[in-house]
Amino acid sequence: MTTSDSLGTGERVDQGPPQVPLGRNRDFRLLWISQLASILGSRMSYVAYPLLVLALTGSPVLAGLIGTVRAVPRWLFGLHAGLIADRFDRRRLMLTCDLVSFVAVGSIVVGLATGVLGYWQIIVVALVEGTAAILFTPAEVGTLRHIVPAGQLRTATATNEAREYGAMLAGPSIGGALFAATRWLPFAGDALSYLVSFATVSAIRTRIPPPPPPAEGSRFKFRGVKEGLNWLMRQRFLRASVLMVAASNMVGNAMPTLLVVVAHERGSSPALVGLMLTLSGAGGLLGSMFAGWAADRVSASTVVVGFPWVWAALLPLMLLPGNIVLLGVVFGLMLAAAPLWNSVLATYRIVLVPDELQGRVDSACRFFSQSVSPLSPLVAGVLLRYTDSTTTLLACFAWMVALGIVGLLVPVLRHPPEIPDALDPATT
Repeated sequence: MTTSDSLGTGERVDQGPPQVPLGRNRDFRLLWISQLASILGSRMSYVAYPLLVLALTGSPVLAGLIGTVRAVPRWLFGLHAGLIADRFDRRRLMLTCDLVSFVAVGSIVVGLATGVLGYWQIIVVALVEGTAAILFTPAEVGTLRHIVPAGQLRTATATNEAREYGAMLAGPSIGGALFAATRWLPFAGDALSYLVSFATVSAIRTRIPPPPPPAEGSRFKFRGVKEGLNWLMRQRFLRASVLMVAASNMVGNAMPTLLVVVAHERGSSPALVGLMLTLSGAGGLLGSMFAGWAADRVSASTVVVGFPWVWAALLPLMLLPGNIVLLGVVFGLMLAAAPLWNSVLATYRIVLVPDELQGRVDSACRFFSQSVSPLSPLVAGVLLRYTDSTTTLLACFAWMVALGIVGLLVPVLRHPPEIPDALDPATT
């Protein structure tokens, strides 16, 4: 693989594999299908886990604890997952995660079939499945750069966004319907999704270069994680963009809670609340379908600094009186802008980060950008408790305006580095 630093920023860019139309890139399609199946299965079981705990224990507290348990691995292993992806063969790591998840989730099916399933087994399975997902993600990101040319990475990452939103939209409904039929069905579907992922990753033909050997005795030391953090902190654009994503997540992750409260204040039925959230998810899916097209036509600088302003322009529309379906449409338009922003920033992470640091830097970016996510619903709840929904919406609006101003004032965000479609071999 050849590299270049012709961006003029000191960052290294990999040329990537020979360019063919993305739709004909067999290995990209296989990797995409593997994660579509896995994410869809996980979304199905995401609904089924609390339903199963409620059926077994009748405790809402224990049912809610499952969701927290599945998120714990991100805090415990989020940074170290990237180190593992940079130290071991990425294909083998993905295959191992798929097999471990298949066995773990399959044990719930067996436990339900034999009548011996207990609450603690569900806790352990949730921990194992969450940990495997954390380990799989940086390995997949490191693999993507070897099967998709640099000039197609924006389109590829936008296509991945469609996968995420599609699974988010369909998975919970399928999981709920399967659980209503038979308790073990959504877990069987989740387990099967890992087998599909294992088969498709196994079929990838592109040779994924092995990671470089670590320094003597440093394989499992914290120093390996620190290398990725230090590299990220030295890159002005990536550092600033991660902070911008983290700040925007304060509003994005608070919106579902805020919308449900507003719907309750307006006396909406549960069915109408569900329709509102479905419309929101449909907006994100629609945006992801056009993100690849837009990424080829809108400059990266416009996308990076324009996203907060799009949200700031749409948020005041939620103050308009009327049916809460309007809220779902407005939030859907907000989510429609997110896939393009996410895909552009993800492309920069993949292209600019050296291959030997890919896993660690990607994990660090995800860790910091998502670290505030659990706090935003709490902050929204506090504002709703001591003020009202109108004040909370205005606070979200002011936050996004401030974030948009920061984007305009920070030069590295206003003028991000260029990503060439192809690199000149003479400069490599």
